[in-house]
Amino acid sequence: MNSDFAVLLNCMDGRTQLPAINWIRDNFRVKYVDIISEPGIDKVICGEDENFINSLKYKMDISINSHGASMAFIVGHYDCAANKVDKITHIEQIKKSVCIIKKLYNNIEVIGLWINENFEVEKI
Repeated sequence: MNSDFAVLLNCMDGRTQLPAINWIRDNFRVKYVDIISEPGIDKVICGEDENFINSLKYKMDISINSHGASMAFIVGHYDCAANKVDKITHIEQIKKSVCIIKKLYNNIEVIGLWINENFEVEKI
């Protein structure tokens, strides 16, 4: 599926928004990035709370079904106030989150991203 849209599951931290959006737009044929934000979203997705997952699915369904998003990106980042764990733990949470989202949406590509201490994006 080719689309002008992608959906970004990102922390609410304003320092991570533009680096993630710009990286996605620079590395994929995407014009628009729908944003779903939650403090420490990599940790929250891993918790698999039913209410959160249902809310997330509602939002992702809009991006995928109405906007035609064909890719999803899940971000964890350095110095996260809501998820104060080391990089290794963040990476594990991002990978688990990718698997959870892939199970919900097997028709889109799901990619994990890490935003480092210089607010540069690294693909997981």
